[in-house]
Amino acid sequence: DGDGDGDGGEDKDKDDDDSSVDSYGSLPSEEEDVEASEAAMKATLEKMSKKDPDFHKYLKENENSLLEFGEEDDDDDDDDGDGMEDDYVQDEDAMESMANELADDDLDDDALQKQFRKQQKAASNKFLLTPQRLQQLEQGAFKSHSVRGLKRIIAAYGTACHLSDANGQEAADSDDEEGGNGGGRRRKKEFQITSPVVFDRLMAVCLVQCHEEFHYHLLGKGSGLDDGDESDEDSSSASEDGDAKMEKDEEKPTTAIDENQPLHPKKLSKSPHFAAIQPLLESFIKSTHHILTEAGKEAKLLRFVLSSLAKYVPYLTLFPKVSKPFLKTCVKLWSAPLDTSEEYNAVRLQAFLRIRQLAITQPYPFIEDALKSTYLSYAKRSKFGTAANVTSVLPTLTFMGNCIVELYGLDYASSYQHAFVYIRQLALHLRNALMKQTEESRATVLCWQYMHCLKLWVAVLCAAKGGTVAGKDEEANSMQSLVYPLTEIVLGTCRLVPVARYVPLRLHCVRLLQQLAA
Repeated sequence: DGDGDGDGGEDKDKDDDDSSVDSYGSLPSEEEDVEASEAAMKATLEKMSKKDPDFHKYLKENENSLLEFGEEDDDDDDDDGDGMEDDYVQDEDAMESMANELADDDLDDDALQKQFRKQQKAASNKFLLTPQRLQQLEQGAFKSHSVRGLKRIIAAYGTACHLSDANGQEAADSDDEEGGNGGGRRRKKEFQITSPVVFDRLMAVCLVQCHEEFHYHLLGKGSGLDDGDESDEDSSSASEDGDAKMEKDEEKPTTAIDENQPLHPKKLSKSPHFAAIQPLLESFIKSTHHILTEAGKEAKLLRFVLSSLAKYVPYLTLFPKVSKPFLKTCVKLWSAPLDTSEEYNAVRLQAFLRIRQLAITQPYPFIEDALKSTYLSYAKRSKFGTAANVTSVLPTLTFMGNCIVELYGLDYASSYQHAFVYIRQLALHLRNALMKQTEESRATVLCWQYMHCLKLWVAVLCAAKGGTVAGKDEEANSMQSLVYPLTEIVLGTCRLVPVARYVPLRLHCVRLLQQLAA
């Protein structure tokens, strides 16, 4: 049975098949089976070398390991025996490091268990928002005029605004903690939104209708204050049609505030619901600002959110710390350099309208921040307004310049200060180029960015001259005092390098001089 011949192995296999039942003691050992299989393999390879010598030659050249079957076992055994002591020494030397790793693993396991428990607890506290439940929230907030219902739907809105975050719910909870300390306890259950239909419906309903509830509780009938406090026209209409409005209170919203008129915080604080509504309003505005920063290039979403925010900007007088980041985001969207499509141009327009509305409705120092940030954004953007990309960038720059002209016409007193500073900055660049006469100093003047800035200030001063109205003549005259220094800057730019290469630049300067003289 222990022979290594291939024929003996085959006869043995046949005898084993013919026998009825073998005892466990008659079975060969594992080593004997391996040796028999190796002997059979060798015999088969020898027969193949005789029958098909070409294939045997191919195996010898390309797959020699197959022909050396079973010859490396002894070497492997020797290697294994020789390496046991070395492995043992290495393991003995690494005992301390392994113990430290095990201790760290125990700590990691504890942390993972705590995190798992926290996730389980959070999952149990989540409230799945379905279309039916969303309809119930709308009923409680907008039809029943319940402060508690308004709080619930704003909490769901905050969750929707933070869905794109990796830690979205934690961010929403932090907003609730900052804004909800004065208005009540933190919500116990978090909302879970999985349906895109529910998400779209929630965003649209909250942005379109929440301002009506804020007005209802702070200035409308829910506050106990007369609408006549806002304006004389509202008081007369309320006295004549008061009974009709009472009957149709659920069908028609309360009279909205003027979007371009500031709201004094003291007027809002007179409402008995002010303490409960203020944190809800702050949470709503913060969540909306967050989705503006995370929307990316989704032009339709940005346009809808920005247009809907027109009803909420007057309430930002309550939160001066929120209004500045909001202005920064709007300026960023207004001067975005990447997208010049028609869809995004609508976003630029809506962003500028919110900037203008902020400058009108917020207290005095705020308009100076708006003037400064818009001009600096225009100056950075004008660097790319070259002749090579005139079809793509120049229309955007023209639109941005018209927006700045509109913004600087709101308050000539503040505009004069900023115009004086930035025109003086252009004069310093020109003086530096005239004195040093170096390529670098000249390049700061003889470039498209400098020319676009000159063009902008010429347009601002021309608009101030043609837009003088009663009561603003003195402020407009202060703007006209900047015409002379700007004219000298344009003439100095023409005479800086009197060579034929810069004839097109001189033609641009001549056009600016004609506009100032008109």
